[in-house]
Amino acid sequence: MPVKPSPPSLKRLCMETISSQYQLICYGCTSRTQMNQLLNADEDEGGYLDIPGPFTDLPSSLLEELVQVIYDHKGLPNETLHQLILPQLESYKIQMRSSRHIQTNLIGQRCEKLKSLDFAYSKSIQPMFYTKFFRNFPNLVRINLQGTIIDNEGFDSIGEICTQLKEINISHSTITDAGLMYLCVNEEDDLKRCQQLLSISIEKTRTSAKSVAYLLYYHPLLVKLGYENFAPVFEYFHSPEFIKTTKISNYRPTLRLRNLMFAEDKVSEEGFTAAIESCPLLESVVVHQTDLSNSLLGDLMSISSITSLHLGNSSFSRHTLHFEDGIIPLLLALGQRLTSLNLEKFNKVDVMQIGDLCPHLTYLRLSCVGSYVPVFDLLKVQFSELEELELLNTRGAHVFTKTIHQIMNKAKKLKHAKFQFVDTLNDEVWSDILCENPLEELQTIVFDQCHSISVYTLEGIVAQVNELTNLSCWSCRFIMDSDKEAIFDEIRMNNYDVFFSWYPFTGEEAPMPLDDIEDEDDTDEEEEEEFEWETPEFFNYWNHPPLPGTGLVQPGLD
Repeated sequence: MPVKPSPPSLKRLCMETISSQYQLICYGCTSRTQMNQLLNADEDEGGYLDIPGPFTDLPSSLLEELVQVIYDHKGLPNETLHQLILPQLESYKIQMRSSRHIQTNLIGQRCEKLKSLDFAYSKSIQPMFYTKFFRNFPNLVRINLQGTIIDNEGFDSIGEICTQLKEINISHSTITDAGLMYLCVNEEDDLKRCQQLLSISIEKTRTSAKSVAYLLYYHPLLVKLGYENFAPVFEYFHSPEFIKTTKISNYRPTLRLRNLMFAEDKVSEEGFTAAIESCPLLESVVVHQTDLSNSLLGDLMSISSITSLHLGNSSFSRHTLHFEDGIIPLLLALGQRLTSLNLEKFNKVDVMQIGDLCPHLTYLRLSCVGSYVPVFDLLKVQFSELEELELLNTRGAHVFTKTIHQIMNKAKKLKHAKFQFVDTLNDEVWSDILCENPLEELQTIVFDQCHSISVYTLEGIVAQVNELTNLSCWSCRFIMDSDKEAIFDEIRMNNYDVFFSWYPFTGEEAPMPLDDIEDEDDTDEEEEEEFEWETPEFFNYWNHPPLPGTGLVQPGLD
């Protein structure tokens, strides 16, 4: 059965009590009226700022946790800030439901020892503020400026003062090429900056491939660099401008990057090949929405350290990557080491081959698949290490019930599952899966517009012995309002610690058409084969697993 509530730790209970009785514990006020009198008192009369609070001797770790607990319960009202933002703090996050002006003033005045500072999505702070502010923190190791409005001079201060910086997130911010260069070098004396930097994220910013290339040039020890498309970055290394600036005619770096992405833009052969050759320690590769060819994927076969692949075709109708010619040879070379595989916008996907070639997968995501190959062997032990599965049928392809069985029957370690537009997943199929695999480690599951399941499937999941904490059912045709109440009642009556999310069915949203995924060179024979796959469920041999004790007999597929 799902998880039941467990008592919080004594430390947590103490912090929650401090939060609920804060005025009494820290100010001796028994009513809000007394607290308001302190807040409104003149400086001569002695106000709340003259009371230091009982937390001055707490270590940084406990103080950081207490701040978060109080924020979760009641925000951070003004009377708490000067008692909680103390000199021993080493990590702090600017909170939204509190005065950002008071928070930043106190941090700037008191917290010189800060090693981690988080401003994520603090868009109300003026861009010029950061320039002077960051000059107070020479010991910063980690900075999060994601989604902020910051000018380039702010990065000049960071580059000059924060010499120990190892991680910075500036994705979705207003940084430009000039700001990125401030993190690389001082233009006045050519001194390099932030040489301990290991991780930087600059996705969705106004930076260009040119400035990212210089970032790699000045920081060759970078381990993680978040950027949308590395191909033009490595192309720039051979441009006349780069050669003139660095006086290096044939720059071939050996980098420590663990991740590369090629997405949403044109990917050249020169840039892709150079990127792969320059990163011998590569662990994760993302290639999607590009015009990359099957032949170029062969360059990945020589990288023995790759453990995660995300491959997908472009958004156009003509697809340059094919499952049989491009993906299978790659999985033959890398599959034994892969733990994560994400495939999108492919035709004729063979899940049995994926299971054979990638025995150690812990994460599998199949999205926008046009068709599946109907070749199965349910007696094979496959996907035994799988912990997370996403089957997103947004193109409305026919997902054989045996496809689901092939993936889930032996996935005893499955913890997270999501199904979208999988209409062949019905009560009977789910019951058969649970007979083969009770999913005892299941924690979260999402049914998104799966119109063949009923409340019996949901009741079966809740009644099963598992570790369920989150059950989601979104716009499924046969899950009515009364069914929702029945599931809520079941959870309440048994005191399960399960979050149940339900949205009513308001009208079927048609999946994406298959037209834009069909290969242009498909023959008439292949089209007839596709037509044959659309056999009604009750006539389809592949959706009837063999009886116990009988072997699988593969019929002809002509």
